[in-house]
Amino acid sequence: MVRETTVVAMRWDGAHSVKAARSAIASGSQVEIELPLEDHYALYRHLHPESPRGGAEDIDVSGGAELLASIATVAGLQDIQHLQPSVQRAHYRVRLTSPEPLLRLLPPRAKR
Repeated sequence: MVRETTVVAMRWDGAHSVKAARSAIASGSQVEIELPLEDHYALYRHLHPESPRGGAEDIDVSGGAELLASIATVAGLQDIQHLQPSVQRAHYRVRLTSPEPLLRLLPPRAKR
């Protein structure tokens, strides 16, 4: 019998989102955080600084807790770095997709 993973969805609201995400991680839930649309370009430039301007700007990156550090370099998203210890302890994976920025924190058993 395969256990269904609960998905906790939220919009980015700084420290409130960090607290809610930590709680969801502690319960083993998948977390989906909708980031502000206006942060797409900044996220793209921070994650792909070598890419030429004017090309395709879709984002689909996956990694571990270290990816949160890169995301947290964008103005307004600094509090995301506070999720790193929880993500590391729980062995979660991180996935960011955009042009509609969505940050997913995936438990070890979740499908991507």
